[in-house]
Amino acid sequence: MTNHVLAQDTLGDLSDRGDSAFAKANSFYQNENYQEAIVSYERILQSGKQSAEVYFNLGNAHYKANQVGPAIWNFEKALQLDPGDSDTTNNLKFAQQLRVDDVQPLAVNPVKRFLTDIVNSLSVDNWAYISIMLALVAVLFFLLYHYANNTAKKRLFFTLSMVVLLGMALAIISAAYAQNLRDENIEAIVFTKETVTRAEPKDNAEPSFAIHEGTKVRILEEYKKWARVELANGSQSWMPLTDFKKL
Repeated sequence: MTNHVLAQDTLGDLSDRGDSAFAKANSFYQNENYQEAIVSYERILQSGKQSAEVYFNLGNAHYKANQVGPAIWNFEKALQLDPGDSDTTNNLKFAQQLRVDDVQPLAVNPVKRFLTDIVNSLSVDNWAYISIMLALVAVLFFLLYHYANNTAKKRLFFTLSMVVLLGMALAIISAAYAQNLRDENIEAIVFTKETVTRAEPKDNAEPSFAIHEGTKVRILEEYKKWARVELANGSQSWMPLTDFKKL
């Protein structure tokens, strides 16, 4: 792992906000003091200042410190806040290459995948903002329609208002679908080097299969100190709650 470099070894910048704590953490990173950088970035998050930039930089620092699971987890968190960021996407893919497990996902209906990718291209908040902006534009066109002084203009502004209202409805549906995906698909990243899953939620249950640090799992249910998880290939088993961190 030490022979790899990040696909994009740059730092997100909050300097325009006058964030001295962020600048200090970046300084640790640039001086290759990655553990101090990790501690500093985590303090920023614990203070409530969550942002894609902090998660991105924290992912870089964990990667440099040879901590694959935390690196992947933080890149995933950054993408939740800024789904379209290419630097984060590149670094996540690069970090994923260092995982032991090569889990091949099940085939997905291409139409469903296409629609899901579109919805996931923006955060729930961004879809909500778009719907609000489109609602305001629709009101503007309706007012222009109401005060237009000839039939042609009335027809034009009415048509435009209907088109924008349709766009607003689609944005609202996309926001609801994105939120539903997040609620139904509770995912986590494995943090332990290796964990042997079990057929039942018991320490002495029959072993199922081993999964390793950095692998993403979907949480299906929880029972006491156990969680039933599903891999991208459809395999299901039980693993301890302490072996992963939820996204």
